[in-house]
Amino acid sequence: MGRMKEACIDIINANGGIPEGITIADVARMKELEIYNWEEYERQQEKSRSVLSQSENSGEIAKVEQASKKFSSHYGQAREEKEGGQ
Repeated sequence: MGRMKEACIDIINANGGIPEGITIADVARMKELEIYNWEEYERQQEKSRSVLSQSENSGEIAKVEQASKKFSSHYGQAREEKEGGQ
């Protein structure tokens, strides 16, 4: 029997039918994770999205802090020149 067919049978058995809204990408990912219960899979996906979002946000914060440090000295010099020139 094909591997995807086996995965689909495992998913159907674990959920008492075909979960509403499941895609072939979900089937492939569930097979990869060896998680066949739809609710457990959705919890895992939400956890993964949350971790990814947090890491992306922390990366953006670090970039902003780095840019602020880089340009703060230039901004201060420009401000002093402007105030000194008046």
